[in-house]
Amino acid sequence: MAPTEAPNGLYARPRAPKAAPTTATVAGIINRVASTSISPPSPPPEKSLSAQSPPASFQSSAESSGSLSPRAAPAAKPDITQVFAGIDARRRSSTSSTGSVDGTHLRTAFRNAATSVWVITSSHAGHPVGFTAITVNSVCVDPPMVSFNVGRTSSSLDTLSRSLRFAAHLLREDQGHIATRFSATTSKRFSNDDWSWGEDGLPKLPSLARFSGDIVSFSVAGDNLLAIGRLDNITLSPGKPLVYHGGVYGSLTPPPLKKRIYLNAFDMCCVGHQAPGMWTHPSDRARTYKDLEYWINLAQLLERGGFDSLFLADVVGIYDVYRGSRDAAVRSASQVPVNDPVGPISAMAAVTKRLGFGVTVSLTYELPYAFARRMSTLDHLTKGRVAWNVVTSYLKSAATNLGLETQVPHDERYNIAEEFMEVCYKLWENSWEDDAVLEPAEAAEKGIYAHPDKVHDIEHEGKYFHVPGAHLCEPSPQRTPYLFQAGASTKGQAFAAKHAESVFIAGPTVPHLKKITSGIRASAREQGRDPANVKIFALVTIITGSTEEAAQAKYDEYRQYASIEGALALYGGWAGVDLSTIDVDQPLEYVENDAIRSVNQMWSKQGTGDEVWTPRKIAEKIAIGGLGPLIVGSATNVANQLEQWIDEADLDGFNLAYAVTPNTFEDIIEHVVPELRRRGRVPEQVPDAPRKTLRESMGGPEATAYVTPDHPAYKHKRRQL
Repeated sequence: MAPTEAPNGLYARPRAPKAAPTTATVAGIINRVASTSISPPSPPPEKSLSAQSPPASFQSSAESSGSLSPRAAPAAKPDITQVFAGIDARRRSSTSSTGSVDGTHLRTAFRNAATSVWVITSSHAGHPVGFTAITVNSVCVDPPMVSFNVGRTSSSLDTLSRSLRFAAHLLREDQGHIATRFSATTSKRFSNDDWSWGEDGLPKLPSLARFSGDIVSFSVAGDNLLAIGRLDNITLSPGKPLVYHGGVYGSLTPPPLKKRIYLNAFDMCCVGHQAPGMWTHPSDRARTYKDLEYWINLAQLLERGGFDSLFLADVVGIYDVYRGSRDAAVRSASQVPVNDPVGPISAMAAVTKRLGFGVTVSLTYELPYAFARRMSTLDHLTKGRVAWNVVTSYLKSAATNLGLETQVPHDERYNIAEEFMEVCYKLWENSWEDDAVLEPAEAAEKGIYAHPDKVHDIEHEGKYFHVPGAHLCEPSPQRTPYLFQAGASTKGQAFAAKHAESVFIAGPTVPHLKKITSGIRASAREQGRDPANVKIFALVTIITGSTEEAAQAKYDEYRQYASIEGALALYGGWAGVDLSTIDVDQPLEYVENDAIRSVNQMWSKQGTGDEVWTPRKIAEKIAIGGLGPLIVGSATNVANQLEQWIDEADLDGFNLAYAVTPNTFEDIIEHVVPELRRRGRVPEQVPDAPRKTLRESMGGPEATAYVTPDHPAYKHKRRQL
């Protein structure tokens, strides 16, 4: 039972440190143990075997045939005293040599050997002691005996030698904190309330197994004493042990599968995308956006580096809100001039096998009949690796130059988008049956390429579109291309939750993004979709290097090339707000307009978080990184932050913008991707892996090339009779 002479709190008080035992002290301990009388356990009663006959299957052939051959007499057991005497004599006569083995090498070798973790406890005169041990070993089972090491300078040694009682606790996989505590300052080892006194009078810890017994001997072993203990009690509990390996505590239980991180490169067919002015940096190649070689080289780099897709942004207007003019945008090349993003895709697809291509096309100024053909063509040419980023145009300059007097109101644009999507779904999924086109051999034999009765008119008649006929293209590998959507307003989130398979969002903080992702997934669930079928990507710009200092130096250099004027021009187009009319240090107010409403919400007082945004701070922020966060640091630092965003904001991946192209992507591939692979976040590339469509690559092992049954396009799929 527990000692009663002192309260539990007394045992947690710090004790004065003890002096390291001298050689004489150690000798005294050994003599004290040797002089202590410990009765051996009673031997088990002998059983007479003479009256028992062996089973028939074990009888010799001579016995089974009736011939009685005498058995060989068992060998006499050696006299154990003589055995040890011989060993001792040989040891004394041998030449002792310390050799030239470096003890640090031995320590390093054993750090690589995984082993269980124990805590040894004892007590004397009501004083508990304990220490962490990784050297508890079985000596024999009859009688049950174990061994463990005690450092000659251990503060527990004196108590152990006086008590000659011990308890060994095998720690569970979740008890690394106990192992750490019992290897730290002596005064803190019993400071927690997770221990108690056992019925054997020894300190007791919760554990996977607990052995208690008597110490029967101590032997000097260099800077340690080897203790031999005979057990009189064993208690076992279910579970898995704590493991020590490589200097850290771990578990045999495999860690939970980490959420995969998808990586898209974010670019645009222009000079200045998300980092205006950086095209003036000597290493930047954005000015070659007009050359096919730029896009071919970029696609090959991204595929080698493990990126999943190249996501191409686009606008069909000029940023002319800042100071009421396009001059700032033109001077800084802020997303103008800009080419059509569809052009380079087929060339990039020809030099890659796995990389996907997301192309931004605004449906506000498109006709679904012609557009559906364009996307089916790309899906054929890329072998199913194309995605459409569905957007509605936010620039007034686009509306006026495409024949409208003013911009289409924000919510009306999404009403048009709903019908546009319906028409496209009918063309892609309903017009041509799966077997409308004959297999080559059958087609050649019959002289028929496709069955006319398996090609159908869609007969669409709606508020905005009249499309009576059939799709111009035969079914492509994905039929409906993989669907991205970029929109974070209330209306945009509802649209994304219904149609998008991946959603592209932007926000400066984890709480801001978490609010958006929660809204999208909740809306998807309300519309009968599995929220897991909606991947969500956040915009991020990364500046990294071999060290923190190298990354910071790179960022400091880049800042010299950034264009504040270009940043203000971009913000004016995104938010529809001219920051030149507001004091540079005045906090922004939310403005309702027909631009990107989520941008206004993000940077105004209504935004999530405590950050107060002024025109000055916005310009400095947007200058490198645009609307998304900027991460500067080593691979470890960057990976830590990406994991935090994935786990806390419930993201699935990132659209990675560049500061300098292609250097930013090269740095990410060299430093960050290997670190994410080491952490199990990005899969290793498999050489010669079978080709997949983008939908299969994004959807996991169970995905197919076609939309899932919970997607609105699926209901338009023509069923085979």
